[in-house]
Amino acid sequence: MEIECHAKVNLTLDVLERRPEDGYHDIRSVMVPVSLHDRLVLEPRDEGILLESDPPVTGRLEDNLAYRAAVVLQQATGCRRGAAIRLQKAIPVAAGLAGGSTDAAGVLTGLNRLWGTGLTDRELAELAIRLGSDVPFFIWSRPARVEGIGERVTPIAVAEPLWLVLATPDVAKSTGRVYEWFDQLSDVGPRPDTGAMEEALARGDLAGAGRVLCNVFERVMLPRHPEIARLKEAMLAGGALGAVMSGAGPTVLGLVPDETAGARLLRQVRPLVREAWLVRTVG
Repeated sequence: MEIECHAKVNLTLDVLERRPEDGYHDIRSVMVPVSLHDRLVLEPRDEGILLESDPPVTGRLEDNLAYRAAVVLQQATGCRRGAAIRLQKAIPVAAGLAGGSTDAAGVLTGLNRLWGTGLTDRELAELAIRLGSDVPFFIWSRPARVEGIGERVTPIAVAEPLWLVLATPDVAKSTGRVYEWFDQLSDVGPRPDTGAMEEALARGDLAGAGRVLCNVFERVMLPRHPEIARLKEAMLAGGALGAVMSGAGPTVLGLVPDETAGARLLRQVRPLVREAWLVRTVG
């Protein structure tokens, strides 16, 4: 079984109150899957979970989200079957594009079919939140408003596919540290207008969507990493309708009117960054 595991970008991202019961933050975000993707191949085995990745997995196997997803599904269903998991990675790690999360969701949905465990998408999403806040979104992998700690996923209408330039500067970051910096802010503003973004997407108003791109994490990332701010400025100067950092960064997305404008902007920003792509929304 072969599955395309798509990256996501945040068109808006607001971080709300910290939950007293577990210390996690509630969020509100408009998220869309894009054509940049990892390739996942699943094969049945009598027992045991094997994971191969190109490039190779770093760190402990037990910490890898794709591997953990298989174990979580086994534990939840009592399934004793095994699987070989092969990943061809294209989504950069720790870039704000949720590469690990989309792979985990692909393993959950794929092995649910391969093993015949029969869970519904909603049941898979309940397992997915155990793995990470972005994983439930990828159970459906379509444009959505995501709330809570990522467990509330509400599909939204997008009148037509969006063309985006994604560019990842050479910036190392820890999502946990970004949240720590955010908690130290005395004032957060401007806040994203999630409703305005949803309305613009539903009526195909690209200029309107570009105006309301917003991510509150820029408040802490841009002062510490001015190269992200310079990349945003370069995208706007190159014709983007709007530009914003995705997730906890450092990837910046530029919304463009069409594929031709995107190809032109890609040529301009590619020399400034480690990696860059022209993508469209999917789902």
